[in-house]
Amino acid sequence: MIYRASTAEEAVKLRHENPSSVYLAGGTEIMRLGSSAAADVIIDITALPLSDIETADGKVSIGALAVLQDIKEAEVIPSFIRDAASFCASLQLRNAATVGGNFALRRTDSYMAAALLASECEVEIMCSEGVKKMAASAYFDKPECRGLLLRFIVDTKREGRVKRISRASHMHAAVTAAFSGGCYAWSVSGSGTAYGHSRDGWKNIDIKDDLTGSAEYKRYLASVLL
Repeated sequence: MIYRASTAEEAVKLRHENPSSVYLAGGTEIMRLGSSAAADVIIDITALPLSDIETADGKVSIGALAVLQDIKEAEVIPSFIRDAASFCASLQLRNAATVGGNFALRRTDSYMAAALLASECEVEIMCSEGVKKMAASAYFDKPECRGLLLRFIVDTKREGRVKRISRASHMHAAVTAAFSGGCYAWSVSGSGTAYGHSRDGWKNIDIKDDLTGSAEYKRYLASVLL
């Protein structure tokens, strides 16, 4: 069943009323055959006005429905975050996949998660009590959260770097690592995500073999990418 939400409040209400439900943004994951995000109820949020990218007071506000191509082209966004969006090699996918969806899915081969976590940005979410602002890391650590991600708020002067290793540009990343302002973040395929102010933080991930490479190979990448 598909519901088309006309407001963020309506979307959150539907999400709480339907335990087996997901938000539909770009759809590049939810509509994929065999997706882990499959659910009985889909809440279509594509009509919500959440694709804007605006600056004010030294911050850039990135709407959760901004697609990766928008991120790549927006010069007001810190360059390492734009680099992360560029990792998606397909123009077709970059024009469909949203920054909010890519982050909220918490995939271990995410294009955006490492860069956004390293940026120590904030997020706004709509929950049953209204709009809340919190660290992106706090939101990321709550996969059970049923709130709707509205926007990311990043310091426009934030500098950093992000690197991604995969067998080919169109394939899932074995490891993505980012660094910014003393904060490190890693996404390791099939294993997990870690972030913090230690460059050895990747050691907190139980790294496992998968199709992207052996555990030994991925441990090596995590240790040297930054």
